[in-house]
Amino acid sequence: MKQLLALVLTFTLSVAGWTQSLRDTVRLAAFMDGVIQTHLRDLHIAGATVSVIQDGNVVLAKGYGFSDIEKRTPVDPASSLFRIGSISKMFTWISVMQLVSQGKLKLDEDINHYLKDFKIPETYPKPITLTDLMTHTPGFEDLVIGLFAKDSLSLKPLAEIFQTQMPARVRPPGSFSSYSNHGTGMAAYIVEQVSGVSFNQYVEQNILGPLQMNHTSFRQPLPARLRPDLSKGYKYEDGEFVEQGFEYVPLYPVGAAASSAMDMTHFMSAILQHGKWNGARILDSATLALMEQPAHRHHPAVNPMRYGFMDLSRNGVTVIGHGGNTFWFHSLMVIFPESNSGLFISFNTDKGGSTSLDVMNQFMDEYFPEKNPLKASVATNRKSLQAFEGNYRVNRFAYRDITTVSSLFGHVKISVKDSTQLKVVFGDKVKYYVPIGDLTFREVNSSSVIAFRADKDLGVTNMFLGEMPILALDKVSGLQSTLFHALLFVTFVVVMLVVLIYLPLAAFSRGGYKFIGAPKSMSAWTRGVAWFNYFLSLVFFLGLVVVLSNPEDIVYGVSSSLKFLLALPLLCIFLTGWMVINVFRLAGDVEYKTSSRVFYTFITLVSVAELWQLYYWNFIGYNY
Repeated sequence: MKQLLALVLTFTLSVAGWTQSLRDTVRLAAFMDGVIQTHLRDLHIAGATVSVIQDGNVVLAKGYGFSDIEKRTPVDPASSLFRIGSISKMFTWISVMQLVSQGKLKLDEDINHYLKDFKIPETYPKPITLTDLMTHTPGFEDLVIGLFAKDSLSLKPLAEIFQTQMPARVRPPGSFSSYSNHGTGMAAYIVEQVSGVSFNQYVEQNILGPLQMNHTSFRQPLPARLRPDLSKGYKYEDGEFVEQGFEYVPLYPVGAAASSAMDMTHFMSAILQHGKWNGARILDSATLALMEQPAHRHHPAVNPMRYGFMDLSRNGVTVIGHGGNTFWFHSLMVIFPESNSGLFISFNTDKGGSTSLDVMNQFMDEYFPEKNPLKASVATNRKSLQAFEGNYRVNRFAYRDITTVSSLFGHVKISVKDSTQLKVVFGDKVKYYVPIGDLTFREVNSSSVIAFRADKDLGVTNMFLGEMPILALDKVSGLQSTLFHALLFVTFVVVMLVVLIYLPLAAFSRGGYKFIGAPKSMSAWTRGVAWFNYFLSLVFFLGLVVVLSNPEDIVYGVSSSLKFLLALPLLCIFLTGWMVINVFRLAGDVEYKTSSRVFYTFITLVSVAELWQLYYWNFIGYNY
């Protein structure tokens, strides 16, 4: 009993310590000033807006830098609107749960029952439910082409978008999380169908209005009264800030909202105060409590997905919320239920990509430091650890269009450092992990974990990041590996250069002379077909480099130039087929030099292999 009382007292005092620290507004402001201003200076970010709440009170609301550099307009936390990206999804999930609480929606119902203008293909026996959408486990591929638009003329009703942009079902629902913009968009469409009004109208009437979020809107372009307050978005290049245009999001319920830091305090407070703010209620306490419960978990050791909320818990502290990114704005909203507090932050420059998460980590280290002892490592050996070696690919990508090739990049590489640790390479970051269970590892000197899934026959198949429940990683090898495709492509490039240079030189060196008794030379047509085939390939790949010099442009759609380039591989199929015929024709004719026949056969096989590679990555045909 004494031990229990001591434990309760320790926990109570720790919570009291958090409250006292956050309510020391002078200290909090000084801390945040140092953190934000350092990031703005070092990363070349034009401006930021921040708010912190505690027990329903705003303990910090501050702007940093400029919302308009040319006019030298400072960021105002009360009025400056920043695009909050995927934090918009939380308004969609609150809308869904409002209708669930009214009995108009059921979380475990097949969503096809609510869809009127399109239907989900019955690829798997198990139907997709709203719970699957809220936990990002519907099993959809991730489509990025058309995710943004350049003007309002490209915006369409949600129904029309899904009639032309239906993501493929690539895994059974409820199995693995894979962050899905289109899944959330479907939930917003369901809100429209059940409520009978547009999503914009619904959110304004049922969330923004009651919470007096007068500086928040999903509308594109923004209402006239809000446009002067919208922060510019910036790209930092060549030593200066370059102003960018308004970012249009066709699937607007998943990422189009703009809001101020003060408005976001109303939203965070409503979540922390059981669905109520300033006398207005947006959700009953029981339904909100359900939203905050774990709904899907990849592994017992990693954070779960909750009903719409991402679980970002770390340091032994419960953290729920959502991040949001556009090209120029990077935001994060996190709630700390145990201390009844919340943090919102947003940056208005492309360089702010991971900065919001960095600020959260610094904020937590200052106010919510690690409170649990690190789990002890378990004994192991090199042979046991070798089962985890290999490359792991994030499961979020398009499976059927030309952006599939992006899945080649960003692999996580795992190797065994010694008999006690795994070396894990995340891009340019290297971390080391020690085992704390059969399939669970803890970072050295940190409570951050990774976990794995193993199959009795296949061995280790998946990797999970402890603090990132919205995705899983698949172990890849062979035809799926980056190394294999890199070697195949390099081989093709070398052969291409040899063919384009050697064949003309060989023809020129012969100069039309033929010695008596010399083997026959291949005809100009035979050589020409091979040379032209490889020349078209060169034009195709150089064209891709030019057209996709900024690979992010693909999110706006496929340009006319890219459509033209996609015709070239189709011509290469015809030319390669002609080369294959020539191989068989030459094979039985001993009058041709053996070396010439072998060379021609080799370059034909390489061309066939490269066409297969283009087919593998969906560049054969018009896949977009």
